[in-house]
Amino acid sequence: MQRHLATTTAATMLAGVLTACGTDSGSGAGTASPSAAAAGSIYARCQAQEWPRPMPDLEGRPFDPLGKDLMCFNHIEAMAPDGHDVMGDPANGLDAWTVKSSDPGPGAKVRMTTPITLQLRPAGG
Repeated sequence: MQRHLATTTAATMLAGVLTACGTDSGSGAGTASPSAAAAGSIYARCQAQEWPRPMPDLEGRPFDPLGKDLMCFNHIEAMAPDGHDVMGDPANGLDAWTVKSSDPGPGAKVRMTTPITLQLRPAGG
């Protein structure tokens, strides 16, 4: 039950972000669901960016894996102080965390496929 809730919560969060980003209009409209079109649009926007690019400075910022700073990265680990990866546990509140540090660090040249490890701390802590 808890696993299902986590999956449902993550899917709901992703759908909300994709919907907020909007979809591309064009001759292909109607051939894919809005969320699939939005996902393609986000991927296209990420692909169109110049890579490698500098790793953003996330220290002290709220953890937002689907936010503009992280949405283009394919491999994110977000480690809580107890060592668990909060990306696999969204039911416990992804917004309950603040970024303590990142590896690679701010300014390092990264690609979409570069593994990113974030050390987190409780928000407000």
